[in-house]
Amino acid sequence: MVSVSYYLQRQRKPDLQALASHVGMTQYDNLLKPDLELALDDYLRKNQARLHSDPALSHFYKRLESTPAKREKSNGSGGGAGVSSAAAEETKKPKRRQTIKAREELEPPSEPEAQLPLTTTSPASPRTPYASTPSSLARQLALPASPSVLADRIEESTTSLSTSFNNLYTTSPIPTTLSSLRAKLSTVTSIQLLVLSLEAFGLFRQIIPLKYLTTIPAIPALGLSDPTALKLPDLFALLTSAFWLPFGLWFTTSVLLPVAGAWFMNLRSTRDEEGGYDPVTFGVVKGMVAWIVYVRDGLEGESKGVVEESVPGGSVGLMMGAGVTVLGGVYDAILRK
Repeated sequence: MVSVSYYLQRQRKPDLQALASHVGMTQYDNLLKPDLELALDDYLRKNQARLHSDPALSHFYKRLESTPAKREKSNGSGGGAGVSSAAAEETKKPKRRQTIKAREELEPPSEPEAQLPLTTTSPASPRTPYASTPSSLARQLALPASPSVLADRIEESTTSLSTSFNNLYTTSPIPTTLSSLRAKLSTVTSIQLLVLSLEAFGLFRQIIPLKYLTTIPAIPALGLSDPTALKLPDLFALLTSAFWLPFGLWFTTSVLLPVAGAWFMNLRSTRDEEGGYDPVTFGVVKGMVAWIVYVRDGLEGESKGVVEESVPGGSVGLMMGAGVTVLGGVYDAILRK
């Protein structure tokens, strides 16, 4: 196994990283100092032909070339027996000690730095296999280099998720449906139908009673802790006068007479505008009829009392519904000009 250059071992980790960036080495940010020394030493040896003339690497390549030259000089000074004895002595001595000694002789005295103990690079203590080093474990876990990198990755994931939801919403029929529904509800006719629907709902709850059908047992899983009685509308009430008399009175005063008055007194037709009835006239006629019948007691009978009790707000609610219709029609007429 190739020993790490002592010149690299004496450098600090920031200096090693700066040197790795200088020579064009990549993927060194997550390496620990021992692994960075090995990787950088191997990279410099493989690219010696290209980086040999770099002034920043002169000390490295100078020590790298001086060690084998010194050994060749010592081997060539003696005879054949001397060569064999010198070779035997070299095999007996630890190779790393000779390298360290040669480097110590070549080091200038003006660079006092702490030397690492020989036990860290001696052949007696082999380096731990690369697969079990902490750097390899960190590389397997793919840990971020810094908190800023982690924050960038979180921001990228959030942006990607938001973009996916936005694209899903845009390509779905929801925006088109909402726009169509909004356009249909933004009319005076929709306001009138909403007011009439509220009045009809209150009236039907009063004139169509609920009939007991069965009992639902307690189901804790559905949130039903006690037995619940199931009741449905009694449709047989449609065959009785108790339904038709109140319904007929409400329909005549809230729908029939206002529509007839709005159709005959249509102010829109005088301006050559399309429309079968005038919403403003509809609201005015409905308010006048409700005031005469329900407020001034223009009509006597039990049906009148049923309508007043069932419609939300009673006679006041009928007058308010007519006023809302008139305001909506006036506002729509102003916007049409």
